[in-house]
Amino acid sequence: MPPNRLFRTESFHLAAVFALLFLGFAAVFMTSVYWIVTSAQRSALLDAIDADIGTISNGYRSEGIPEAIEVIEQRLGPTVRPDRIHQDEFIILQDAAGRRLAGNLPPLPRRLGLLEIGATQSGARPEDSLDDYPRLLGKGIVLGEGAYLFIGRSTRAMGAVQAHLLQAFAWITIAAVAMALLGGALSSLRYMRRIDGITRTCNAIMAGHFAERIALRGSGDELDRLGAAINRMLDRIGTLMENLRQVSSDIAHDLRTPLTRLRHRLEQAQHSHTIETYAQEIARAIKETDQALAIFAALLRIAQIEANSQPRGFLEYSLSDQLGKLAELYRPVAEDAGHTLTAAISNDIRVRGDQELLMQLFANLLENSIRHTPRGVGIGLTLERISNFAQVTVSDQGPGIPESEREKVLRRFYRLSASRSTPGTGLGLALASAIARLHDAQLVLGDNEPGLRVELKLQAA
Repeated sequence: MPPNRLFRTESFHLAAVFALLFLGFAAVFMTSVYWIVTSAQRSALLDAIDADIGTISNGYRSEGIPEAIEVIEQRLGPTVRPDRIHQDEFIILQDAAGRRLAGNLPPLPRRLGLLEIGATQSGARPEDSLDDYPRLLGKGIVLGEGAYLFIGRSTRAMGAVQAHLLQAFAWITIAAVAMALLGGALSSLRYMRRIDGITRTCNAIMAGHFAERIALRGSGDELDRLGAAINRMLDRIGTLMENLRQVSSDIAHDLRTPLTRLRHRLEQAQHSHTIETYAQEIARAIKETDQALAIFAALLRIAQIEANSQPRGFLEYSLSDQLGKLAELYRPVAEDAGHTLTAAISNDIRVRGDQELLMQLFANLLENSIRHTPRGVGIGLTLERISNFAQVTVSDQGPGIPESEREKVLRRFYRLSASRSTPGTGLGLALASAIARLHDAQLVLGDNEPGLRVELKLQAA
């Protein structure tokens, strides 16, 4: 099924659901209104009937049948109007033999209690049928001496109100269904267009247009949040792909030199004339191989850290104790290289993280300072608590890193011109940066005036 047709079908289904729900609520509301209005009208009629029965009964009890007849005539007037269908009040008083004594109705069967009678009322006399009377709601009682009294009120007004209500409800139902269908269609089409936009963007990206992103409306609704999440995912994928391209380029560039030297050493060994020379060239070839393997090991470690974007296995531990042990471990190394390592570590600072990875991060920072600074330069390691963070600083008084190069040295294989003559792979700071990102921390390179100052802030436990 074509996408546009599919969206139209889905829009119709959603609109139909909206219409059914709207119609259901409207039906409940209209039924309640109809019942309340009908009950109120019926109660009003019965109250009026009870009042008339009370008046006529009081007259009968005071002066008998003549007084009851007089009260009835006063209620109905001196004459009975011929247009009975338009009258509202109907009374019949008849004796024990069934003869009419007063009223504007023909004699009726003696039925007591609440009654509803109309044109089809059985028992009406043929000479005075109820065919031209409206439908009546009334009550029948026995006054005494066999006299029967029925008082009824026309339900014409109540029926007219009910008819108007039903007519209004019919129009409301039609309007409600139309509005629900229209509103549901417009709402669902609006969402379907946005979903179609997300689908088109995804298809464009799959076709190779990696710069495409989902347009956001800024409404903050579910589709906007979904689009923002997909855009962030695409940005992350784009960053990883760019890193992959960069790594491929860097591997091709930086591994060429050690592999070329390795091939040269093997050629030298092949053409060596003495066992001693052969052994020396083989040893140098092994050293070049170890360097290439170290590069691959570092790249693999960075890839593993970046792939493990979720902090798994993080434990709380004492950063103060870890850095204290690290300072004791690297102080002799620094002295052998002609440096002085000083440590200022605050006590009782704890963090949550991967202890082994953080140890590697701080070790890489110290090794960079030891390796890339002249002899006699002092190196500092500090740990202090700032608000809710543990800040670790590794500083030196060496040549430092120019501000324009500080972001670049965090990339794989990037090395400053002055560092290319020193041993190293150009992956130490890239590995440290990857470990920092895994811990939601940021590695900041700054100016120590003179020298380099590297700061890392971790959330304190």
